[in-house]
Amino acid sequence: MSALPFSEFKLLNNLPARQLSDSSTDVLPQIFAPDVNLVSWQRKAEPLITAYCNQLTLAMPLKRIVGIDTVQSDIAAALPEAPGKAALLADIVLVCQMFSCLMDCQQLGLRLETLQRPMCPKFHTDHLVCRLVCTYLGPGTEWLDAAGNMAHASSFAVTLLKGSGWEGNEQQAIVHRSPAAALPRVLLTLDPIYP
Repeated sequence: MSALPFSEFKLLNNLPARQLSDSSTDVLPQIFAPDVNLVSWQRKAEPLITAYCNQLTLAMPLKRIVGIDTVQSDIAAALPEAPGKAALLADIVLVCQMFSCLMDCQQLGLRLETLQRPMCPKFHTDHLVCRLVCTYLGPGTEWLDAAGNMAHASSFAVTLLKGSGWEGNEQQAIVHRSPAAALPRVLLTLDPIYP
């Protein structure tokens, strides 16, 4: 992760990169377009999952390397029993399967955590290939668009952020941050793992 003053990020972000947002899953494969550094599938919140996440408190982030065929069993025991747990697990499995298929990998680095304050409040870029973020509760990830304006993902949005580790994207990694609002958040992040 590299952090720069906001004004410098606005200059960097004038590179010819686009960010795409849509209510259809068709937006996700567009992450492979050379001039795209972020795609966001803006989907509707699931009330049962929202209710579960409102009660969810994880003392420590849940961090696992998960296999695509074993995601549910890999994380189920770490989550408290309450109505909505099965719905959250099913959604995490679906998101993992979609991301695994897109990134052509069989394992993912999964992180699920409850946050009471911004995790990365400064605008920055990541030195990684691609990261999936999904905020199940609270405000979503914020980023700078091609014009230097701030945009953000809604709750439940599945957003793919291209980093400087993506070949050909070294100078166009998406500039983003955790939302500044000090609201409780439940955040899922996924990173592809290659052998």
